[in-house]
Amino acid sequence: MEKFTVDGLVIRVSVTGESDRIVWVLTRSRGLIRAFAKGARGTKSKLHGGTSLFTYCDFSFYEKNNVYHVTEAVVKEVFFQFHDSFEKVTTAQYFCEVMLHNMPESTNEAFYLRLMLNSLHFLCGDQKPWLLVKSVFELRFACEEGYMPSLVACDECGEFETDRMYFDCREGLLFCARCGEHSSLPRIPLAVVSAMRHIVYSDFERCFAFDLAPECLPILNRITEHYLAQALQQSFKTLAYLQYDLPEDAR
Repeated sequence: MEKFTVDGLVIRVSVTGESDRIVWVLTRSRGLIRAFAKGARGTKSKLHGGTSLFTYCDFSFYEKNNVYHVTEAVVKEVFFQFHDSFEKVTTAQYFCEVMLHNMPESTNEAFYLRLMLNSLHFLCGDQKPWLLVKSVFELRFACEEGYMPSLVACDECGEFETDRMYFDCREGLLFCARCGEHSSLPRIPLAVVSAMRHIVYSDFERCFAFDLAPECLPILNRITEHYLAQALQQSFKTLAYLQYDLPEDAR
């Protein structure tokens, strides 16, 4: 039997038995752990708060025969400030769905937990629009999975930037106004291209450190959402509940 302690974020909860929970914990050094929390549904249980969705804790586990059990959950932070916003709650659930379907069960890569914690932090605050947070999550996750788009210049002629550019979500390639004008690719403003470059190429500590005009946010989101879905070859149920309008010339 192995016992260990690791910090992690609860990204899914289900119930079992009369008062138990099963939790999926995104950890810093052991990837995604599915564990039983005995009696955690009881309001007097010491595990009740720490095994709730969007709770970040220091967890103590023991593992026996490849089955994990939570023995302690010391709460470090609870992400609840976005619960008054349907869009933010749904976006947070979308982040969890992406992680659950793609996170390795055994990895010492801390990036995934850092991305989740930072994304939830900005969703809880008012500093950044939820659409911007969603786009950063999608592009950085795609890059970490090995699907970094080529955004340095036009893939055909090498032009660095034009007022309008075109992006191929299937191949992850950028084209200038001249090379892309007769294609069926979506047109995107230069401001959106600059935002994508910042997300992809900046240090992780600065990937959220930019602003974008409100009318450009839905365009950026359409690109990043579609690109991640194409890269992973997956669709996500939670996206069906998110609605945002595109400007007429960007549809």
